[in-house]
Amino acid sequence: MLAIVVLAGCGGGGAKRLSRTEYASRADAICGKYNQQTKALANPANLSDLAKVADKTIPILDSALGDLRKLKPPTDEQATVDQWLGQIENLKGDLTEIRDKAKSNDMKGVQAVVPKATQHNARSNQLASQLGMSVCNKD
Repeated sequence: MLAIVVLAGCGGGGAKRLSRTEYASRADAICGKYNQQTKALANPANLSDLAKVADKTIPILDSALGDLRKLKPPTDEQATVDQWLGQIENLKGDLTEIRDKAKSNDMKGVQAVVPKATQHNARSNQLASQLGMSVCNKD
């Protein structure tokens, strides 16, 4: 279940507002790149490995969020995009918390974060689907 957090996020750039299709396509391209980078990381076998994977994943997620924030969605979808990006920010916080608990060798603490991370991930996927994405809405 912890892999859900590690594989959570997704996005590109431009100054003008994009159409719904253009926004979804560019966001999906960013998510695809993010997913490839995180899939290259080893599956953690223990808390020490989990902390290391999280340490590598957080900057990748930051980069993806930066790229996604450069995209200009259609005006009528901005509020949904803001909610979606907020859920990804929540996942980043969850991942940071998981990393910190793992570094402290606190398995119960890690397990306590997983339900809210799973909820944030599900909401992020739901919003990405609502925005017409086909990559960013997958774990």
